[in-house]
Amino acid sequence: MNRFKVLAEAEAATKDREGDYGSPRKNFERIAAIWNVILAEKFGDDYDYEISAADVAMMMVAVKLARLIETPDHADSAVDLAGYAALLQEIA
Repeated sequence: MNRFKVLAEAEAATKDREGDYGSPRKNFERIAAIWNVILAEKFGDDYDYEISAADVAMMMVAVKLARLIETPDHADSAVDLAGYAALLQEIA
């Protein structure tokens, strides 16, 4: 798949998912809140960081990179990576 197709598919995916999950900012804020609860429970008083919506986007980029290390030709992961990178720019 060439770069233009990856970017076009990432654009389509982010539009489709907004219809399913709501605005990216609101969805990533919701994810961040849930992750913060989990981490606070796990680390207790030692946890003093608040994950942000932008942090969620960056961590999802990391997930996709980790998957691409195993299967660098997996087009869906490349599309998702491009989508999360674009969303990070919108959210940050």
